[in-house]
Amino acid sequence: MKERKFISESVKKLLVSEYIRKETESAGFGGMEMKRTPFGTNITLFVNKPGLVIGRRGGKIQEITATLEKKFGVETPQVEVKEVADPDLNPQIVAKKIAISLEKGWSYRKAGNTTLRRTVDSNAKGVLIKIAGKISGERARSQKFISGSIKYSGEPGRIGMKYGFSAAKLKLGIIGVSVRILDSEYKLPDQIDINNIDPEKLVQPPVKVEAPAEPVKEIAPEIPVIEKKKRAPRTQKEPHAEKPKKKTAEKKAPAKPRKKAAKKEEKEDKKEVVEDAGTEGKETERDE
Repeated sequence: MKERKFISESVKKLLVSEYIRKETESAGFGGMEMKRTPFGTNITLFVNKPGLVIGRRGGKIQEITATLEKKFGVETPQVEVKEVADPDLNPQIVAKKIAISLEKGWSYRKAGNTTLRRTVDSNAKGVLIKIAGKISGERARSQKFISGSIKYSGEPGRIGMKYGFSAAKLKLGIIGVSVRILDSEYKLPDQIDINNIDPEKLVQPPVKVEAPAEPVKEIAPEIPVIEKKKRAPRTQKEPHAEKPKKKTAEKKAPAKPRKKAAKKEEKEDKKEVVEDAGTEGKETERDE
């Protein structure tokens, strides 16, 4: 399983770091880096006094490489020793110094304040020193010494902050010393760099700008004007003959009377005939 492989490698790395810390404690162990390469395993040690780790003619370093290969199963280990540039900015070395000063009989306040001041003077952005244990009395408690900005979470807390731990063995018990230092070379997300520019360079003398010479315009030759001939006035057109109007349609004959009107006329005619006949008879009687 891949998970078991990762766990076994991390356990191996932890055991190797504890072993090397014990072997190089007197030389001022400041950290370790372990990388796997195709040619073997490279182990880089950061120490305050590299001469004590190498030994005479490299005898001690050979013992360490042999133990790593046989006891811990490291494949072809290649150990490299480097000296720490500034020991006051290495949290592991600072914690070890505080533990040694406590074992010598210094009070926790003196040891914490002096170490804090020395670390801040080395241009550290932030320092946190925590001393925990039976520092004053039978009851255990903790004391913090803080200066500058401290990051606890996120990328600044994981990458920018360096951590170191050491223990001091006293008669009352063990006192733990933990140190956190914000790396001076680490750039915080809210840090902005402004470039310094000389104001003299920004102010420049006025530059004389000569206007370009106007090009000479070529005069075009005069074009003779040709007069247009006047057109003869148009003759007025004769008015069109009026079109003959359409004849109005003749009125239609009146519609025939209905049958009822005809019957009434017949009856009236009959009455007239009867009346005429009556009058004629009377006239004949008078004549007689």
